[in-house]
Amino acid sequence: MKLISEKWNSQRLTMSNLQEDEIPAVQDLYETSTYMNQWDGESYNPEHIRDCFVKGNLPPEGKLENYRIQTIRNQEDQKIIGILSVYHGHPSTDSMYLEFLYIDKDIQKQGFGQEVINQFTEVTASLGYQEIRINVALKNWPALNFWIKSGFNQVSGIYGDRECSETTYANLELIKILRGI
Repeated sequence: MKLISEKWNSQRLTMSNLQEDEIPAVQDLYETSTYMNQWDGESYNPEHIRDCFVKGNLPPEGKLENYRIQTIRNQEDQKIIGILSVYHGHPSTDSMYLEFLYIDKDIQKQGFGQEVINQFTEVTASLGYQEIRINVALKNWPALNFWIKSGFNQVSGIYGDRECSETTYANLELIKILRGI
């Protein structure tokens, strides 16, 4: 199975594997994303980034060697502005699962997320994957809008609670087909 490179670039950004000494800074960045818990019902984990670095955030029966967590840096000043984590080969060997993408909320809406996805799509297709899958909280309207505009326009399932309320949560799994890219 081919894995994304330990370091790759887009026009303005560099994505590279998380290093152990970066964990505190990336955890601090991750903490700025906890507002999303209102949409997904997840509880905050103060060790999330360390856990991802050590154990990965794996699907059932997943293997750590198929997982990557990477920083997203602005090439201009090398500042970490985002986090990307992926799992190669889930739910099938020709699928790339984009487990988490986050750009610092203070600089969202400047095209960085779209730039990452455009380059990530090219990289993933060049490795021979046929699709990218993501999981989005149904209550996260900004993310749903972003992903659908980014070409994730097939639905593979809805998972979670069956009824909608203030205290129930569900996720939509979206797919972007890569054939012909």
